[in-house]
Amino acid sequence: MAMKKSIGELLVKENMIDMRQLEEARRDQKNHGGRLTTALLRKGYIKEGELTHFLGRKYGLPTIDLTHFEIDPEAIKLVTRQVCEKHLVVPVSVADRSLVVAFADPTNIYVKDDLSLLTRKKIEVVVAPEDAILKAIDKYYSSQNRLANIMSEIEDSDDDFLSMGENADAQLVDSDVAVGDGPIVKFVNAMLAEAIKLKASDIHIEPYEKRFRVRFRIDGVLHEKTQPPQGAAAAIVSRLKVLCRMDIAEKRRPQDGRLKVRLKTGQDIDFRVNCLPTLFGEKMVLRILDKSTLQVDMTQLGMEKGDLE
Repeated sequence: MAMKKSIGELLVKENMIDMRQLEEARRDQKNHGGRLTTALLRKGYIKEGELTHFLGRKYGLPTIDLTHFEIDPEAIKLVTRQVCEKHLVVPVSVADRSLVVAFADPTNIYVKDDLSLLTRKKIEVVVAPEDAILKAIDKYYSSQNRLANIMSEIEDSDDDFLSMGENADAQLVDSDVAVGDGPIVKFVNAMLAEAIKLKASDIHIEPYEKRFRVRFRIDGVLHEKTQPPQGAAAAIVSRLKVLCRMDIAEKRRPQDGRLKVRLKTGQDIDFRVNCLPTLFGEKMVLRILDKSTLQVDMTQLGMEKGDLE
């Protein structure tokens, strides 16, 4: 409680709030629980950005904008969602023995010590707004179980696909990925089905030095929706290359291909696929084309009545 009180008094000293606002925030905290800073934000006495920069400046800590920062999935695995929500923290990145964690309240040294014991890492604290931390927790921890949920839906529904063009029965022949290709086939099917379901326009499959991510472009914005299995980058790319009639032995030059998927509803979906070699593996982009959306009547183009006539 003393720590929370000192923050309030420091804010008064800096003329960011007055004593009346501090007392009202304390009463609000007593009635609704939570942190004093949360009460101050709830009452509108201080803006979140101002509070974040104040805490960072006061305690000599860097601040971070989580809305424009890509959190490391390996860091997310080290701390449970329950711990993050309870203490308003979120792990940001991990390197060797250090774990960078964003705190809404950096004065809570006990949480820092607990995280250090839990992860066996040296905790480096950065400051982020409370609302940004909650959004990051929801975004990254929800996506952790996304693939499992998608694959469960696919298996329960006996797959959403009726066929995959002429190559539906094609088998992987790359010796590196032929063993245990069942989960890879399911992952690719789940990924394509999820992209169609979300009305994505593109799928971006991108390899990096320590991770491999899949992003969907929805309404012009890229979203990381599925987390591929560890070490499965080459197998996923090879599976897609087989389906798209690309040369899976060629990994040093760009390739183009296409894939047609027919859903059980009778709907045909075309994929235009590009594969490009990069430093850490092959990057693929799949453009999704739903032919049914192209059948637009002239009356639906938004033309004035006179112009239409």
